[in-house]
Amino acid sequence: MIIWSFAKRAFMAFWYPYVGMLNSIWPSITIDGKRLVIYRGVYKPLENEHACADYCREGDKVLDLGCGSGVGAVFCAPKVRELLAVDISPSAVANTAENCKLNGLRNVAVKQSDMFSRVEGKFDLILANPPYLEADFENPERQFATSTRYLPILFSQVGKHLAGDGRLLIQYPIWFRGLIERLAAAHGMKLMAVRRMPLKSPSLLLLSLLYMQFGFRSAFYLLQPVSAGEAASTS
Repeated sequence: MIIWSFAKRAFMAFWYPYVGMLNSIWPSITIDGKRLVIYRGVYKPLENEHACADYCREGDKVLDLGCGSGVGAVFCAPKVRELLAVDISPSAVANTAENCKLNGLRNVAVKQSDMFSRVEGKFDLILANPPYLEADFENPERQFATSTRYLPILFSQVGKHLAGDGRLLIQYPIWFRGLIERLAAAHGMKLMAVRRMPLKSPSLLLLSLLYMQFGFRSAFYLLQPVSAGEAASTS
């Protein structure tokens, strides 16, 4: 276990500057006709993350928790009433603001926040894109791919920020369904649906290979809080 942790951290220590170099070479990406610029220290959307917009409803108030480049905000904002995008990384906050401006969005607020630390109010939909790898990099600019904190904080605090019929949408590898179900059950949540993310186009697949972002089998997990009646019936 110690050897694996060391190897994982060593690989990611290489991967972060490698991705920064690639972003400098290809500083933008076009997704379904929308152009997004990608800053050097920000994750480039490579998993068809924009499909999260399928879960938006007209009139929703949405929180994009860990907004990264702003792909979720860019695709969700035209469908909802208002959207708050937050990220621990200053570069990601600036990148999201830039992409919202490029796409003419006026119903998006962007701010720096360590998870829910600067988030107020309740939301109809919370978008969560946890880092896929557990490794401890304290630098906020290196928490878009590795973190040991995101999922525990998400499940322990999300209930305080969901409206009565609010939904939580998590993007995570499909083989971690058991983990998501256990965390949900431990924090008064229920898993409503699991759906594989759309297949990548040949061009996106090639780009993902270049970025070493492949094989994760990403999925959307839709969750809701367990109602008082449901909780009583199972007690």
